[in-house]
Amino acid sequence: MNEKEKGPSAFDPVGKAKAEPPGGAAWLSDPAARLERKNAFDASLVMGTSRFNQDTGRLTVKSRPFLWAVDPETGLVRSDLVRARRCPVCDEPPEKGLFIKDGFRHVKCAGCGLIYVSLILREDVLDRYWREELAWTGVLNSGPQMELDRRKYLYGLELAEARLGGRRLLDIGSGPGGFVKVAEERGWESSALEFNQESSRKLAEAGFKVIVKNLELSDLPDQSFDLISLWEVLEHLPEPRATLAEARRLLAPGGLILILVPNARSLVTRLLHEKSNTFGGHSHLNHFHPASLRRLLESLGLAIVEMETVITELGSINNHLDFEDPYNGRAEAFCPELSPELIHENLWGSRILTLAAWK
Repeated sequence: MNEKEKGPSAFDPVGKAKAEPPGGAAWLSDPAARLERKNAFDASLVMGTSRFNQDTGRLTVKSRPFLWAVDPETGLVRSDLVRARRCPVCDEPPEKGLFIKDGFRHVKCAGCGLIYVSLILREDVLDRYWREELAWTGVLNSGPQMELDRRKYLYGLELAEARLGGRRLLDIGSGPGGFVKVAEERGWESSALEFNQESSRKLAEAGFKVIVKNLELSDLPDQSFDLISLWEVLEHLPEPRATLAEARRLLAPGGLILILVPNARSLVTRLLHEKSNTFGGHSHLNHFHPASLRRLLESLGLAIVEMETVITELGSINNHLDFEDPYNGRAEAFCPELSPELIHENLWGSRILTLAAWK
């Protein structure tokens, strides 16, 4: 279906789909049913890219908060606000520069291929930003976003439940708490780690156990969780290795770590390059692809149990190929053979979903 064919019948005003995806664990071993479950939370397929971005407020939210600090002579954020770092996967010094976006230099590691920001905001600046950030609150709490996120969370949780016995969850970077809410509804004992002031306050008011500090400072007991989730968190962390090492310490025998990150080798990112919304150097610091994520996990004594891609961004792809705004166009399908099935078979989806366990 192309962008012009999607209308009000696909989604009602509060974000409830008229046809629910198939439920139960049977979809895990049925490729067609599994793809249908993925497609059910893929915004470009359910609503159309332009409508989704408009209805969730993405097109109006401020997303470049540090442009005021860009030095016009260098094109980079002021040197007193940033610090240098090496590749967070293999510790190689930065070499090949790719581009500068919004004042942040993005480089590609010659050792592992990770694309990352080499000059990142100082720890105190970044910490304050995350504690006070409110720009995405309206987006994350919009009806369409909440409903599609709920389907995504159910997909990931059922994927993990099929392999787990215990039901103790630690959700790192919980935001508004969509995942812990879904987990509690399914009988999980859930803890949320979130230090954004607004989000942590609302989580506590809703009755959730909230940890308001970095994971490395939390003093949680060893092997105390059966599932540790990081939904679109690793890309934001200056030191993802340290966080994953601590998560491994907290993981019970037979437990799983669930990770969702943007895919730097997705089809949409390969086409759009720096125009892709996934690149925003103030907050998106690490841009993994399947091989670099695998390398990082395995170096920490974690084995990949499951790795796949989700969310095609076919709407943005078709818009770009038809010379329209990738995020607000309504282009017809450029190539009908470019299907969700083809994209995910080749790990070209815009997000990498991974389950990892102790080796």
